[in-house]
Parts: sequence; structure tokens; C-alpha cells
Amino acid sequence: MMRDECSERDWLREETVRLLSRHLPKSGDYPGPVAGMTIYRRDASERVTGCIYGAQIIAIVQGRKRALVAGQRVAYGAGQYLLTGVDLPAQARAVEVEAGRPFFSMLIALDKALLDQLLMETDNCHMPEAEQTALGVAEADVRMWRVFHSLAELFENPQDVPVIAPLCLKALHYRLLTGPLGGQLRQLYLPGTTSRHIAGAIAWLRQNFTAPLRISDLAQRVNLSESMLFRQFKKVTSLTPLQFQKQLRLQEAQRLMITEHMDANTASLSVGYESPHQFSREYKRFFGQPPLRDANQWRA
Repeated sequence: MMRDECSERDWLREETVRLLSRHLPKSGDYPGPVAGMTIYRRDASERVTGCIYGAQIIAIVQGRKRALVAGQRVAYGAGQYLLTGVDLPAQARAVEVEAGRPFFSMLIALDKALLDQLLMETDNCHMPEAEQTALGVAEADVRMWRVFHSLAELFENPQDVPVIAPLCLKALHYRLLTGPLGGQLRQLYLPGTTSRHIAGAIAWLRQNFTAPLRISDLAQRVNLSESMLFRQFKKVTSLTPLQFQKQLRLQEAQRLMITEHMDANTASLSVGYESPHQFSREYKRFFGQPPLRDANQWRA
């Protein structure tokens, strides 16, 4: 990147911080000017419970963030973005805040219809030579920061949202497709690719994770052989289908105990476990302590 582009990128990021600080004055989760967008402000470092990272981009405007996503540790900071091309379980997230400099990040859900449209309209979105996972971190270049800055400006010019917001969203998706992590998206969303079949398997598991899982049934559902499903699923997510289902179940059980105040046995049955002993054993292995103790700590 040229020196003047680096200077423009830094200026755009600093101006984005200024705009967000003016319009988002305290810690919280704020809806953005485009559908599927959330802006996070944190004034103190924090650790939060498990969740599901959807197909999305998270751009760090200021501060740093660490996460454990589908068993992979990722760390990224100001000027970088995390891209997840499919739904992935995240066990723990940590936000790091410098004194007097609040953490800001922008989360924008991927618009799959828009990706399909761009893949049809462009001829430079070819398949990557090597297979890639659905998770990656990269530097946002000056062209992406122009988009983020334009989105932040909409807080000052809300009358522009109906016209400018869709243009920003389309520009961002195009930059993602043609950027350093674009191969992940092309691999997942180009028609006929094996990874697109895996994306279908992931979507089914997200909706049916409490049901018993038979690999043969899932393979038939997405028109893949069992061996191909197993191999490609792990390449895309770093997990086997059974591991993926297990993490979904355990995270939902944790959420039920913390937010719904369910006891461990009820939560385990609600997410599809038949044996409370198996649930407790796998929960402790995954979260590091027994269900009741873990839930009580989070409630406190």
C-alpha cells in the first residue's frame, strides 16, 4: 500500500472513531444504518460468554479483541476485520480497551443474496486455487475504510440512509469478495462448489442441533458422500459434524442456565442430551468446570 493510502486509511479510521464517539456516547450495542449491522462500544475490558458467530464481518475500529471460534484462537485489532463465511460456535470472546480510548467495532451480517448477485455480475471472482476455511483475519485496506467511514457518517446525515446505505453494503460485499479473504466467500457461495454443500449442512445443523445426528442422513440431505461430507466439513469449520453439533448444544445449554435459570438436567434434556452424566462430563471438558458452578459464576 502506498504511503498516501496508509495516511488516508489512518485518517478515515480516526474520523470513524470520532463520529462513533459523538453519536454513541456510552457502552452498549447500537443498531447500524444498514440492516444486519450492529456497532459495539465498550469502555472497559470484558469477557463474555459463548455465542454463535454468524456469516458476518467484524471490523475493529479501535481496541483489540480475542476469540475462540470453532476451536481456533483468533486475535485482531484496530484496522483489521474478522470474516466468518458460515455460522461458527464461539466459546469465549474478550474485548481489550485502552485507558481513555473506548473499544469500537462494526458487525455486519453477510447478505447472501447480494453475494450471489455480485458473483453473477463480476468475472474476476474466480475460485481460489487452494481450499480455505470459513474463518480468517485480514487488514482492511483504504477502500474498505472509505465504506466504514461512509456508514459512520450516516449517523450525522440520517436523511441519506435510504440511498447511501445500500450502496455502502454493496461496495463492502464487493471489497470482501475481491479482498484477501475473498476466496473463502467464493468457495462457499459459488454455485456447484462442495463448500456450498457444506454451508447447507451447517444451516441444517443450526436449525436441528437438538435432534439425533446420523452422518448418512446429513450426507444424503446435502448430496455428498459420507466421506466427502466429513472431510470437507472439517476443512471449512475445523470441526467434525458431531463436534459442531456438540458445541451448539453445550452453548445453548449454557445460555439456558444463565439467562433462563434452568437447572443442568432440564437444560441438558432441552438441547438433546439423553444422559445428564454425559452432559456434565462434556460440559466440564468444554467450559472447564461443571455446569452449575459455571452458570452461577456467570450469573454473579
